[in-house]
Amino acid sequence: GSTITQQVIKRSLLTADKTLGRKLKEWVLALKLERISPKEKILELYLNEAAYGGSIYGAEEASNTYFGKKAKDVTLPEAAYLAAMLQAPTFYSPYGNHLDALEARKNLVLLKMRENGFITQAQYDEALTTEVSFKPPRESNIEAPHFVFYVRELLEEKYGQRALEESGWRIITTLDVELERKHEEIVKARALENEEKFNASNAAIVAVDPRTGDILTMAGSRDYFDENIQGNFNIALASRQPGSAFKPFVYAAAFSQGYTPDTVVFDVRTQFSTACDAGNLTSEGECYSPENYDHVFRGPVSLRNALAQSINIPAVKTLYLVGIQ
Repeated sequence: GSTITQQVIKRSLLTADKTLGRKLKEWVLALKLERISPKEKILELYLNEAAYGGSIYGAEEASNTYFGKKAKDVTLPEAAYLAAMLQAPTFYSPYGNHLDALEARKNLVLLKMRENGFITQAQYDEALTTEVSFKPPRESNIEAPHFVFYVRELLEEKYGQRALEESGWRIITTLDVELERKHEEIVKARALENEEKFNASNAAIVAVDPRTGDILTMAGSRDYFDENIQGNFNIALASRQPGSAFKPFVYAAAFSQGYTPDTVVFDVRTQFSTACDAGNLTSEGECYSPENYDHVFRGPVSLRNALAQSINIPAVKTLYLVGIQ
């Protein structure tokens, strides 16, 4: 690990080589710098060069990018956010998928400020409850932004922020750019259609090469730069209930046990919970009697047709046949 003084020396005077000699120089120069400069000046040097993700360097540019104001004009909670991001700017980005983690770290910054006497209890309480608005991300000519930031975060987690920013790497990915553009068009068109018909404002798509697992496309929303739907949030990476996407795994397990696509199960209203009477066809309390999406029950149906039509009752019955394990 490095102190803030060591990081100032590292960024301004030394190379990024990971050698014992360079670390020793960093340590000696840091001691000398602390003798001639007050802590406030060293912190100022650090904040003026600190990486805030992408091409954003320094607290002044970060403040303008995220809040549209000069660093000297930020509020206490805004300042706490800027301090919170520094540890891992890509991970803690307000434009990423870890807003809960950013919020928790911002609150930790405020807590430490209160504990060390930099702010009062009243200021702390007010800052915790103040809602902060971030400016929408700047539009650029970046291709596949959700995928790009997904890859950046993976690299930062594995190699560290400094290595990612300064090593001059050329990153080769599996993205199919032409297919990505087409998928972005499709997602946007269908999402707008669904918004009009079903009040569902967003959508995402990921295409994977089944032979290799390579990600070919990743459109994480209908429009990365649409602030009205928080478009920069990557829905494709968010935790969601799997829903009908789990059904193919159920049927695949059945086929591996000797059932076939022509195996017939009965699509009829069924009470699956042993804690409820068989005649109680509700899902109240411990009861579980699901319906199909169209509220129609078809009687005898093959597994092939059950999967093709995404019918719920046969899928649950097949789950019981093959076993949860």
